[in-house]
Amino acid sequence: MTPNDRSATLDVKLQVGQGPVKLGQLKDLSTQLQRTLAALASHLADDPDSGIDFEIVQAAVGSLSLELRAVADESATIEPGRVIATFTEDLTGIRRQSYRPDLTTGLTKQYRALVTSLRGAGAVVEYVAHGQRVVVDEAFRQGFEIALKERIAEDVAIVGYLDAVNAHREPFTFYLYPKLEDIDRVECRFPADLLGVVAGLLKKTVKVEGTGHFAPVGIYPLRIDVNRQPRQMTWDGGVLRSLIRSLVLVPAGMTLADYLQRNREAAGLAD
Repeated sequence: MTPNDRSATLDVKLQVGQGPVKLGQLKDLSTQLQRTLAALASHLADDPDSGIDFEIVQAAVGSLSLELRAVADESATIEPGRVIATFTEDLTGIRRQSYRPDLTTGLTKQYRALVTSLRGAGAVVEYVAHGQRVVVDEAFRQGFEIALKERIAEDVAIVGYLDAVNAHREPFTFYLYPKLEDIDRVECRFPADLLGVVAGLLKKTVKVEGTGHFAPVGIYPLRIDVNRQPRQMTWDGGVLRSLIRSLVLVPAGMTLADYLQRNREAAGLAD
């Protein structure tokens, strides 16, 4: 990137409102911004190690003003400018309840954490990149929260590794770590009468059922309100072996090659 190329540059301005912004709140804003940009870079690169980092190239006092630049190392597979452009586009799109098709639940949660980091302080944060200006004030924060309002579905079930139980105060929670793309963990809230059961399932793979709370993007729940006893899942090699040859995938009288060619033709992919 040349010194005059601003395609990978993000301008950040913080204007203090009527109330004071505490140092801890400023730290939270900085932390959430770094996490959001890093999560976005990993999402776009489809790799936890995106090879993209972010430098402060200019700062000014008064109302806080920063100029950040995305930089790529040799391992990067995406352009730094794409990260910055997508950042402002996502903020604007979510606020308008228009969601990028590949926007994930995890990234959406990080955007929410960033936008709400100065909620109630009356502060205004402005992001400018590629000529696009996003002003995060209290009205923007409220609209953003509405756009990301959870959807509720009954009778949701998910399997994962049960860990990190909080049994000290309500709501009692544990985290479920499923082996699924697009989601790191699912918060599970459970009633007091299941404390003993949950404690006995710690560090085990279990099936959890209850009411699911979903973001407007993604197919996996952000949270499950557990309404029945979690069940440990056990490995049963006999059951799995019994399924061998039990499913007929290729119609009788057709070879596998013929079957695949028919499907390609139906999908308009045949040569």
